[in-house]
Amino acid sequence: MATTAPLVIARPGTPASATNRHAVLAWFICTGLPLGLFGLVNLGTERLGILPLFFAPFGLPGWVGAIVHLAQLALLGSAYWAVTQSAARSPARFWLIALILGYVALPFVTPPLDSLQLSLVCSALFLVALATISRVGVVSKLAAWLMAPMLAIIGFSAIMGLAISAAYAPPFALMQGHDTPPAS
Repeated sequence: MATTAPLVIARPGTPASATNRHAVLAWFICTGLPLGLFGLVNLGTERLGILPLFFAPFGLPGWVGAIVHLAQLALLGSAYWAVTQSAARSPARFWLIALILGYVALPFVTPPLDSLQLSLVCSALFLVALATISRVGVVSKLAAWLMAPMLAIIGFSAIMGLAISAAYAPPFALMQGHDTPPAS
């Protein structure tokens, strides 16, 4: 008996190994892009005579702060990869891109700022990071966990800056100018 159903020819699917290779390649690219962008910005600002200044508390050398900053940029790139694997067109991607751009620019805007201005910039970046992690966490839990170290360090930086600024501000600073001079 003959049938009138059309003949369905199934295309062979892509093998799992090719899909895994694409995912690993995408991870390497997404992780390396913020680092490459930082390098390009560093090259451009070095020509202008601006050198980056990294957050390194407790008397740690500046190169430790640089390594931590670059590791955080790599984690933000990995978080972007995790977001792209979870959702194709999520607004969380744009928030994450804006946070990465702000975090790349942070060491270059730091040198001319005093402690109050720097703590306000870090506080603003902390609030943007908090808003970003709340949006990214809905899309990908892995991406939110990858962003957590950056959120902790930028929050610590903001708190330290505000504490130092408050220590030297008149309402909280030690007042030594009101002492009478000793009799001669």
